[in-house]
Formats: sequence, structure tokens, C-alpha cells
Amino acid sequence: MAGLGPFFRRQARRLSLGRRRLLNALRARSVIFARAPEGTGPPIEARAIGSFERGRALAGGRIALAGHGLEHEGPPWSLTPPDAAFRDALHGFGWIDDLVAAGDARARRTLLAWVTDWIARYDTGTGPGWTPGLAGRRMIHLSCHLGLLVQGGNAGGTRRLLRSLARQERYLARSWSAAAPGRERFEALAGLVFVSLALGRPAVQARLRLFGAECLRTIGEDGGIASRNPEELLEVFTLMVWTARALEDAGHPPDTAHLQAIRRAAPTLRALRMGDGALARFHGGGRGGRGSAGQLDRALVDSGVRDRAGPGPAMGFTRLQAGRTALVIDTAPPPGGACAASAHASTLGLEISVGRQPLISSLGPGIQFGAEWRRACRATGSHSALMVEHVSSARFSGPDPVLGDRLVEAPAHVEAERVEDPSGLWLLTAHDGYTLPFGLVHQRRLFLAPDGHDLRGEDTLNATTEAQRARFARAVEGAPRLGLAFTAIFHLHPDVVAEPGPAANAVTLRLPGGETWVFRQSGGTLELAESVFLDQERLEARETKQVVVTSRAVEYGGRVTWAFRRAGDGAPGPREPGNAGPG
Repeated sequence: MAGLGPFFRRQARRLSLGRRRLLNALRARSVIFARAPEGTGPPIEARAIGSFERGRALAGGRIALAGHGLEHEGPPWSLTPPDAAFRDALHGFGWIDDLVAAGDARARRTLLAWVTDWIARYDTGTGPGWTPGLAGRRMIHLSCHLGLLVQGGNAGGTRRLLRSLARQERYLARSWSAAAPGRERFEALAGLVFVSLALGRPAVQARLRLFGAECLRTIGEDGGIASRNPEELLEVFTLMVWTARALEDAGHPPDTAHLQAIRRAAPTLRALRMGDGALARFHGGGRGGRGSAGQLDRALVDSGVRDRAGPGPAMGFTRLQAGRTALVIDTAPPPGGACAASAHASTLGLEISVGRQPLISSLGPGIQFGAEWRRACRATGSHSALMVEHVSSARFSGPDPVLGDRLVEAPAHVEAERVEDPSGLWLLTAHDGYTLPFGLVHQRRLFLAPDGHDLRGEDTLNATTEAQRARFARAVEGAPRLGLAFTAIFHLHPDVVAEPGPAANAVTLRLPGGETWVFRQSGGTLELAESVFLDQERLEARETKQVVVTSRAVEYGGRVTWAFRRAGDGAPGPREPGNAGPG
């Protein structure tokens, strides 16, 4: 009977999901009872900056959204969306900023036509755009450009527009709490605050307190969020900053919890930036900004927070920086609970940049390339991490229409100790993600020299306890002398040119500016293999390379060492990882 537990949980989740969908539909249909507003509030400054090029393309009938490009004349609402991401981008109205950025008469006509046609088709609470998150997004963009839309329309069109805002306000007031925690709920609440300001509603006072309470619930003491997705943190942070500034401009002081959450999150985002200003790509997050170049810079500047993170973990990630070299490594267990369906098996995976040039990365989030790519990108092999027998450090539950494809058997214990001494920065890390299948604990030790020109690593696998050794023995049963294969993987950024080095254990890495680095390894065999880089800004995957070091764990353990060194910097540093420790 114990095996029936998961079945009953799935059935309960399905019933709950069905109930939520029914309630959402009822809330959406009830918008027809909303009263049209008598006037509007003061103008709201639009802080999102659209793309002139994208706006011109949209006005010309070329719709590029969510990784897809379609040709279509007129409003796009009769289109069949290629996927859910494209549909959500349409109904979220982020394209308004692009058409405003284009600024010419054709772009203004396109803007008015698209908004007017949406209202004509969907204003009674029908269609795919009636979810709390999408309605919140629409309200932010419509509220910020309300003056332009009113100016461009006639009296009847203005009446219908204001009535539509009132209807969507009613829907958000009744449905925001049904949104998934994190980005979607912040979109819903921010939209509710923005439309309250746009329509001059007295309810804005109660709604800003709701927003503050959600900030308190969502932003942890370390400035992070439950999903551990850096890009999602940026989007939540951006919404917090935009909402705070809009409230202040309208003479409404934001809730104290709201401002405190901004102060906690800003240093964490700075710790997760690579040298090119983009975010490290972990747990489904991209470089940051969803196509809006400079979003991270603008949000940090607008926040007014200048603090930087301390040396400890930031949202479960540890940063090492010396000279022009920056490294971010995942040093916490993958997210659990509802976030397990989007988490990646990236424990002890790292990203490296030199100056403004990314050097080592991951494949990326993959979501815009379809379900198969998304799942593949969640595996350990898609990160610059270590993998045993081609098995991820966390396994997948398998697709489920309600629970999703969750990470299971994930590392339960992840250790990280950062030490700084006269020789440089040391990071000692370990996780138990391979204990259950193989009886092995993975330890990754890193050293970064003070000038940033010498990064060394050691990856070891060990079975030390009696229980671990018993599991290892079962895993190698039949071929104990062969042991278990393991690989340390380093995915190169596509702008880095990799060539076999002067020795069999080396690879030469040439950066775009002419700077050269050399990768060397000991204890394994070296291969330069094909890889891809999935960028949200491109419609196709970019070809690149991966450096793969393969070895075998025998007699309860295995070890490889490796190093990235800037060419022409002379002799190795004072200590090789594995031969001596920090301090």
C-alpha cells in the first residue's frame, strides 16, 4: 500500500489544479461587473526601455518573440502561437515598449491597433491572457503608456480602454494570490499597484502593503529566492524597484518590508554577475533581461543600493574574484518543492569569465528551444561540472502533467568553505549526489591566484564509510578493476577558440581580444568535443566546444587535477590543489 502514496498525491494535485482553473475562469468572467473609472491618476514613468529595431520590425509585420520569428500583417491575435512562451509574450504586452521606442507614426498606429483589437476580442475575461501573471504584466505596460494610448485614440476608444483597465484591476484584486510564488505573483501584485496608480484608486495604500508582505515572504535573508534562478531574481528585483519608484513618484511611500527586500537582493545580484555584466546561468535562468539589454545595470542604479555581497554564499552560489578573473559556482542543494520541476542538476558546476569575456559556461536554460532541449539542459552534463557514468548528480522523476519533471535523489548535503591566505583564494566544496547510486562523495577544490591568472582545480571521488564502500562494490560488481568512469566537463563560450595544446594533456584557448589561456589536466585523458551554447537572444543554437577530462574511480576513489593559466605568466603558483591545503 505504501506505493499508493504518490498516486494519491498526484490525484489530489490534479483535483486541486482543476479547482484552481475553474476558480480562475469564474474570476475572469466576473470582470464584466467592474465599474468604469471616472478618471485617471498622474502619469507613471516607464522604466522599461524597448528596442528601436524590434519596434520597427513589429510595425513592419515581423514579429520576433520568445525565440520565434513570424511574418504577419495586422494585429497578431488571430495567429496560432508556435508555443506557450510566444503566446505569453504576446499577451504580456512587453512589445508595447518596443513600439514606443520606434516612435514613428506607423509604430503608434500599430500599437493602438494591437491594443484595441485585444480589448475587442478578450476584454470580457476570455482567452489565454487571463492568468494573474500575464494580467499583471499587461497592467504594468498599459499603465505606463496610458497617456500615449489615450492621446492616440478617440473618446469611445478611451472609454473602452479605461473600462478594460478597470476589469483587469478587478480580476487581479481577486486572483493575485492564486499566482505561483516568485516571478508570477510579483507580476500580478506589481500590475495591481500600477493600475491602482494609473486609475487614481484609494486602494493603492492597501495594495502597497500587500506588495510589501510578499517581498518579506519571498526575498530571503541572503537576498535570494526559493528557485535559486538568478534571472528570476533579477526580474523580481526589477519589479520591486519599478514599483517602489512609481509609488514614490505618486507620493506613496513604499512599505518598509518592500524597501528592505530591495536592499537585501541588490548585493546578491552583484555577486551573481559575470565579467561581461550578465548573470551566471543556473537553474533555468539566462543572462538576464529577457531581451532588454542593460536591465540589470538599470535596475541596480535605480535601486540606489551600492552595497556588495560579502564573501559568503549568495543564494547558494559562491563567488571567487581576483584580478580580471571571476568565477561563480553552485554550492547548495538544488531547489526542492514546487521549484524542483525547474531546477537543474548543477551542483558544484561553475562559470568563469576573464575581463568582459565569458570563458566557461553551461549550455543555458534551453526552454526557448523546446521541451527536449529544456530537459537536456537540466542534466549535469550540460553544466561545467563532474558526472559519474553519464549519470546526473540529481535524477529526474519523469514527466508528470501535474507535478512536472522534478529533480529527485538530489544532493542532500553540500559543503563549501572559502579561505583566503597570502597565496590566494581557496574554495573547498563537496556534495553527496553520487552516494546513493555509487557510494561516492564528490569533492571539488579550487585555487585562484591573487592576480587572477592562475585557476587550479582538483576533483576527487571517495567512498570512505562502510556503507559507501558497500554501495561502490555493488556498482562495480563484475568489473571491479575497471571501476566507474567519471568526467569533468568545461563548456566553452562560443567566442573562445580552442585548439589542441603543445602536449596531449593541454588545450589552448584564445579569447576574442587576442588573450591566450592554456588548460592542462593530470590524472585523466583529455578530449576537445563538440558542444552548443543556447542564447535567448538567438533563434538558433551556437556551436562551441567542451573540454572533457575522463578518468576512472577504482578501489573506492578517483582523482583528476586541472588548471586554467594565462599564457606567458611563468611558473605555476606555490601549491597544486591536492598536495597542500589553504593555511
